[in-house]
Amino acid sequence: MKVFLSLVALLFTLQVSAQSTAQSQVLTLSGNIFQWEVENKIDLLDSVFADQFVVVNAAGESQAKAQYLARLRSGSFVHDSIEVEQNTAIVVGNTATVFGKGRFAVTSAGNKITLHLSYMEVFTKPTAKAPWKILAMHASILQH
Repeated sequence: MKVFLSLVALLFTLQVSAQSTAQSQVLTLSGNIFQWEVENKIDLLDSVFADQFVVVNAAGESQAKAQYLARLRSGSFVHDSIEVEQNTAIVVGNTATVFGKGRFAVTSAGNKITLHLSYMEVFTKPTAKAPWKILAMHASILQH
């Protein structure tokens, strides 16, 4: 019985450790994505966006990967700074969801604004050896 309980405890510890590692990886990638948006590193964003990527902005407009990257490339929408206030990741199998909020200073069509947003990001990892890819982002304006 003692050996069985020890094995159960070990398996639980390994599962929690794997979950924590995956959560850490996804939160790091989320932060990198925000940094790359501010630094306008479109090639890096392209490499971590899944082919099926879609973003829904705070105005409710949705854009596919190619549209979103083209908008960033054009300079009509620029992330001036992103300050994450809080975030958390939930990982279930090969899917991870990040929930957070922060302040997003942007320039849109020449107008500088700062938005206080909540956001949700969905990541996928098709195989154990594949890197995490972001599948979707959604932002909503927070009331003051």
